[in-house]
Amino acid sequence: MVEMPTSSEVIENLARKLERARILNDLKECKTLDEYQELTKKYETLCNDDKA
Repeated sequence: MVEMPTSSEVIENLARKLERARILNDLKECKTLDEYQELTKKYETLCNDDKA
């Protein structure tokens, strides 16, 4: 028997996919090493805020 995912599991899965797509789009916009480094700082800050 196959279990159906709960609503919260579906939402979490969709949120993860959306976040990955957003990060990929941000990376594709980087044209220089400086832009990549700024983007890295942005995501490091977001990750650190998530830990707090």
